[in-house]
Amino acid sequence: MTRRWSILTVCGLYLAACATYTDWVGEMEHQIAARDLTGALHILDERAGGRTRDTVLYDLNRAMLLRMAGDYAESNAAFEQAKDAIERLDAVSVREQAGALAVNDMMRSYTGAPFERVLLHVYAALNYLELGRPDDARVEILQLDVLLGQEQARAGEAFARYLSGMIFEALGQYDDAMIAYRQAYTAYRRDGGAVPPPLGHDLVRTAARVGGMADELSRYRAEFGVTETSPDPRGDEGEVIFLLHSGLAPLMRDALISAPTRDGKLVTVSMPYYETRVPRVTGARVVSGTSVAVTALGEDVAAVAEETLEHDKPLILARAVARAALKLEASKKADQEDDALGMMVNIAGVVSERADTRSWSTLPGRIYLARLPLAAGRHQIHVELTGGIAGVAAARDYDVELAPGQKRFLSLHWVSAGDLEPLPYRIERRRLQ
Repeated sequence: MTRRWSILTVCGLYLAACATYTDWVGEMEHQIAARDLTGALHILDERAGGRTRDTVLYDLNRAMLLRMAGDYAESNAAFEQAKDAIERLDAVSVREQAGALAVNDMMRSYTGAPFERVLLHVYAALNYLELGRPDDARVEILQLDVLLGQEQARAGEAFARYLSGMIFEALGQYDDAMIAYRQAYTAYRRDGGAVPPPLGHDLVRTAARVGGMADELSRYRAEFGVTETSPDPRGDEGEVIFLLHSGLAPLMRDALISAPTRDGKLVTVSMPYYETRVPRVTGARVVSGTSVAVTALGEDVAAVAEETLEHDKPLILARAVARAALKLEASKKADQEDDALGMMVNIAGVVSERADTRSWSTLPGRIYLARLPLAAGRHQIHVELTGGIAGVAAARDYDVELAPGQKRFLSLHWVSAGDLEPLPYRIERRRLQ
């Protein structure tokens, strides 16, 4: 009898582990698209608050929702909590690993994919810039530099390096800015994406200012068609750097593959996949008087997420196959005691086999940026969001005061109901050229 109760307890554990992140996250996303961020936070608190294994995921999503609401200080408080939890959980317990192998991968604490850890620092730095604290943003990108020194953190490196260069340049640290811009250029090339045109101008301008790199400067001028010869054509100007965070990152789903064994048992393996969806807004025009800048793609977050999952799939599949073998063996042992109990254990094993579909889904699908040099003084900035057959999807206006040499960072995270619609068929994503 003791053995039977033990097995039934395991069955109960199996069934309790069946609910996935994507079973409820759609409710939160619809509140985001409706600009009801208070409602989105309420759903997040109700469905994910207090779940120990999802602490990091909860903090990341909470931080992003608070950022969308303009509460940058509280957003960074949540990011700091996520950092602390990641550091604590990096020493994964043996008990959690055993639970993941016996039940499913959701039994493990969520610690964030490598590219999500990179973007944690990116968005914390952007929050500090919005708060007018560039020195704290610099501390954030120094932490980011340590993280990017790890091989597994290369995904998402290009835009992170580019932002680092902009922050160093804003602080007048031109040598460090040149290093970061050069690293961004290398990462964009390595990852197969196009180098954003503004980065070409940044490389030329900063190389000319630092000096002593004539050959490199000539190469950048030739590659990007930049002909200006002034060492620092923007020295007495300010600059608006507009960042558009469009749509939401793809949602992960799971696909089940089941097959009967010769002795009538059912074996199931579940694998995650991303549901493709494309942001409707694909750029912006930033206008002030007669000055105009058009955004370029800085990071295709959705593509990075999908590439990361493809890289991880062999290991996920190996764990799933090992888990299926363990569950089948448990069912056979239960058969020896009681046929009905064996069947129950087999059913519980099948039902509990769900892929880990957790991901930082409040990240944008894509990040665009534009750089608009302006004379020092007060400016009205008009931003038109563009994309699709509608042309201009929406517009926003900003009142900006620029000091000589100051760089002002503006961010907008735009999510519409159309952004939540998955494509009706699976497509092979290609990095945008």
